[in-house]
Amino acid sequence: MEKKKAGQNKDYQHKLSLKMVKNTKANIIIIGDLKVKKMAKSKKLKGNRKKGLNRSTQNQGFLSRFIGFLTYKAEKVGKKVIKIDESYTSKECYVCKKLHDMPLYQRTMSCDCGNVIDRDRNSAINIMERFLSQNALWTGYRFFADNLRQTGLKMGIEFLEPIHG
Repeated sequence: MEKKKAGQNKDYQHKLSLKMVKNTKANIIIIGDLKVKKMAKSKKLKGNRKKGLNRSTQNQGFLSRFIGFLTYKAEKVGKKVIKIDESYTSKECYVCKKLHDMPLYQRTMSCDCGNVIDRDRNSAINIMERFLSQNALWTGYRFFADNLRQTGLKMGIEFLEPIHG
């Protein structure tokens, strides 16, 4: 049964990675570069909760295999997969850059600057911004700022400055 389960998981990863590559119009796919070993060393949780978190993070062989599938399938069609460090991206407000101390169960970030956003969406925006700051011209930032307006937060055209008023 374990062998069948592993085969099903591998098959699903193949199909999902192919679907992602085919459905991505851009030539670059950006993924977060998790430091899984550091996550397991977290000392904040105690007892069974820590054991469960360690097991789930160390069971990341599936994740690295998926990234491998995604990378070779992307390269096969002329696309590129780029890893971006995702340290603190879910805790850092993408508008004002303030770091928040957020436990894992807290799914919404509410910042003093007025930004209220899902923690995962905030993280995705921060990862994209890190990518653009390393790889894009000013026009890339401009398009990105226009897309941020769709999140509901009014943004200035200058380098991601919020509009007050």
